[in-house]
Amino acid sequence: MAFMSGDDTAILFNYDMLLKRAYLRLPKRESRAYDIPQPEVEYIGDHTLVKNLGHIADRLKRDPKIIMRYMLKGLGAPGGLREDNSLIIYKKISAKSINDIYARFLEEYVRCPTCKSYDTELIREGKKWYIRCLACGAITYVPAV
Repeated sequence: MAFMSGDDTAILFNYDMLLKRAYLRLPKRESRAYDIPQPEVEYIGDHTLVKNLGHIADRLKRDPKIIMRYMLKGLGAPGGLREDNSLIIYKKISAKSINDIYARFLEEYVRCPTCKSYDTELIREGKKWYIRCLACGAITYVPAV
């Protein structure tokens, strides 16, 4: 059985100290999946209203226009943003369809594929779009919105 010399124990001590220091410098994870708001769907005649799109955009750190564009394209329906940042869709769409599109948006443009955190930024660099994770620092390129 081999014993460690004084130099080996000093290296292990330094490794533990460096590892603790590295963990202390990592940004704190702010969000969990249960922090992410779900769309509040309301119907006004033949139109569908997502009342809390502004709140969702603030929480996800995304521009409401990007979320609107993704949802309208995925639903194949016309619509637009109102002054209060709620989404109006000029068709009657089921809440389940809206939630499914929203879940796909979260997976593709919000959630970090490396650490599964929702604390990310969507950044445009020229014609390229990428997600930068605020928790682990990973960069993932995504298709244009």
